Amino acid sequence: MKAIIFAGGVIEDYSYIELTEIENSLVIAADGGYRHTVNLGITPDIFIGDNDSWKKDYPVGIDVIKCPQEKDYTDTNRCIDYAAETGCCEIDIYGGLGGRLDHEYSNYCLLAYGLKRGVKIRLLDKNNEIWMEDKPFKIKKNDKKYVSFFPYGGVVEGFSVKGLKYEADNMSLDFCQAQASSNEFADSDVAEVSFRNGILIVMRCNDIG
Repeated sequence: MKAIIFAGGVIEDYSYIELTEIENSLVIAADGGYRHTVNLGITPDIFIGDNDSWKKDYPVGIDVIKCPQEKDYTDTNRCIDYAAETGCCEIDIYGGLGGRLDHEYSNYCLLAYGLKRGVKIRLLDKNNEIWMEDKPFKIKKNDKKYVSFFPYGGVVEGFSVKGLKYEADNMSLDFCQAQASSNEFADSDVAEVSFRNGILIVMRCNDIG
């Protein structure tokens, strides 16, 4: 089962969001992220938040989990917990990029939190798709031109890439450097990424404009 979380960050263009996929997913509004569901004309399955960024009354006819405003976790974190506890193994977050940088960075941390819970989380906007991996994986060519890899929380050892324009073999990715960014697909439609240990941030991006 898949969950879609609408967080409170900026979404300037909704055209990239596939409504057919949303119809078949558990839809969660994280406090101020509820405005995105209103703009899209969809009804979330549940509203989770502390009512600090959504200042109006709670939506009528939708289940609500109210969080305390003074807490040690974000509303989006609580949404992830709810999705995982409901049996979701994949989560896409819209509105998790853009806006306040501290909110955006906290969502990067939640990608790693998802790995701990056995849930694959992606942060999505029109030009970016971001997630984390803790074991070897394959990546298919799509509409995002660039593919970048960064270590998270420490060194990634034995990093190898096959099937991209710039291949790598047994590199050590240091968290103090940017060594594997702005790669691209060339002749292959599938790339293989492997590493011995560590956590890898994967970013698929397009130029803005």
